[in-house]
Amino acid sequence: MWQFTGDIEYACDQCSETDSIPIDNFDHDFMGSERSMGYEEIHVLTYQCSCYECSNDIELKFEVSEYPIGIINFTIDKCEGANALNKPDTEDVREIYSARDLFDLYESISELVTSLQHQPELLGELVPRQFEEVTAEIFRDKGFEVELTKRTRDGGKDIIALNKDNLGFKTKYLIECKHYAENNKVGVDVVRSLYGVKNSRNGGNLGIIVTTSTFTSDARKFLDNEAQTSLDLSLADKNTILEWLADYNKN
Repeated sequence: MWQFTGDIEYACDQCSETDSIPIDNFDHDFMGSERSMGYEEIHVLTYQCSCYECSNDIELKFEVSEYPIGIINFTIDKCEGANALNKPDTEDVREIYSARDLFDLYESISELVTSLQHQPELLGELVPRQFEEVTAEIFRDKGFEVELTKRTRDGGKDIIALNKDNLGFKTKYLIECKHYAENNKVGVDVVRSLYGVKNSRNGGNLGIIVTTSTFTSDARKFLDNEAQTSLDLSLADKNTILEWLADYNKN
């Protein structure tokens, strides 16, 4: 699939003054007929204006042949009152019809997050590294400096996120991601492990465990009974992720 793109530059026949018009501003009509290799479609691009210098009437007009369908064959310049300095350009565009298509064909993590916004049930189809990248993108969208750890042994953290406050001080978040099935709850061992990394010499100010499922009662009790403060560690389950997704890219 393709589309017209760019600007059309022209010079007035009366005063030679130059200007340009975005191709998106042109009227776009069609006409076509059957030929030996199939259907030919003629794209008629038209824009009418007056020269801003001498008020000369100008009609910029092009007939672009698409034959066979999907292939630009030739372009005829039918401009009057001005000399077109270039012809319409085209660019290929991907055919995306749904969040499912975007999920399968994404070219950036931002596109992947957008597909999850519109079809959050696709969360379950992510692979673990994609889930880490999606989580990192959500934090990046909120202004964090984000670093994903190596895909080998990560030392109890998948993401390091830094946030600078209005006074210039940084807070370091250690984020562990668990892409689990909904019936596979995150246990206390995972919570205890990240808590230990967070409190190590090279740890952070806050630990966060993010999961596509939820947490066992023992995991939650650990925070209530063994963490030094309620700010040491936070647990983000699937409902929290859905809230994050809904708020993505709204700044």
